[in-house]
Amino acid sequence: MIISGLAYGVGDFVDTDVMSPGRYEPYDGPDQLARIALVDYPAKTPFVDPDTGTSPFKVIFAGTEFGCGSSRETAPQALHYAGARVVIAKSFGNIFFRNCVNMGLLLPVVIDHGFDESITGAPVRVDVARRVVTCADRQMEFADLGALQGIVDGGGLTPYTLDRVRAGQGRRVR
Repeated sequence: MIISGLAYGVGDFVDTDVMSPGRYEPYDGPDQLARIALVDYPAKTPFVDPDTGTSPFKVIFAGTEFGCGSSRETAPQALHYAGARVVIAKSFGNIFFRNCVNMGLLLPVVIDHGFDESITGAPVRVDVARRVVTCADRQMEFADLGALQGIVDGGGLTPYTLDRVRAGQGRRVR
């Protein structure tokens, strides 16, 4: 699978409350979640176009501990519904990382990439099968996610598990 689009750069310690602010709860479906994605992030270029309610950015480059803070499950949903498909970070908040995998909405990739907010708008290409990211005339490899990749590809933990059980690959618990 190849994911191509524009990059969006953010700094360190972007927490889930910035990705999906609680003041908008209760959320009124995917369209509203898309419109509020990263709305509180202080950037020159907003992540979501206020006219369309979607983001032109498919890949987010982040610093350390992207998704730290609360365990707001709507954070990966908001980014996904806005249009993001991959988050490349130096490190992730543990709960956010697991939410990305378990929901199957975003591919979380760990690379010490060296980019900052100035990468916003640059073309980026992620070759998931080869585990290579190309951006700003650089190629960077990322580690195999192992079984986690299957969960993301399967649409999340629940669909992945159901498919395995239906295929007779699940173990019966007694």
